[in-house]
Amino acid sequence: QLILGSAALAALAASQVDHQVKSYAQTKGLLPDNISHFGDMYGGNWGHWILLSSILVTSLDDGEKAEMSEKMEFATLAMITNVVVTEGMKRGFGRKRPNGNCCKSFPSGHTSHSFTIATIVNELYGDQIGIAAYCLAALVAASRINDNKHYLSDVLFGAGLGTAVGRGFALAYRDRSNDNGIVSFPQLSLKIYIPLN
Repeated sequence: QLILGSAALAALAASQVDHQVKSYAQTKGLLPDNISHFGDMYGGNWGHWILLSSILVTSLDDGEKAEMSEKMEFATLAMITNVVVTEGMKRGFGRKRPNGNCCKSFPSGHTSHSFTIATIVNELYGDQIGIAAYCLAALVAASRINDNKHYLSDVLFGAGLGTAVGRGFALAYRDRSNDNGIVSFPQLSLKIYIPLN
């Protein structure tokens, strides 16, 4: 709730400067074309395959086959939930994209997907790799503005949405792992639960 509330407020504030940011991005550019294209591909197709492949490879290398199915389930459910929620919001808001295409601008799906992946990576592999994943997610967000596919407010809320979904499933994964005696995580003072049923 805290993450989503903060993201909603940030998006509301950003909506006041959406067109100025769009104008700057289209005249000055935020990213070189090749970097922006990489961000588009990572947020659209590559990110989830890289994540799922890394779970498979690290589980086999570390002899953690027993944990692999739970990690795969955690990652897959989080990503699917994010897609369903994001798509539902896109249809509900029906906002035109800055390039004039109708009508799925808010929130940014590439951004929410990338931040969900980053949150999963942070949970499974720790802060150092997690920070790198969050940097990639921020690059995806910038690429969406650079490519005139989304406004600043779209990507800010998408980032918050993806993080909130990822955190909710991460906490459920921690609780389940503790119950099964597989792995122990420190308890957090703030818990966000997203019902699975």
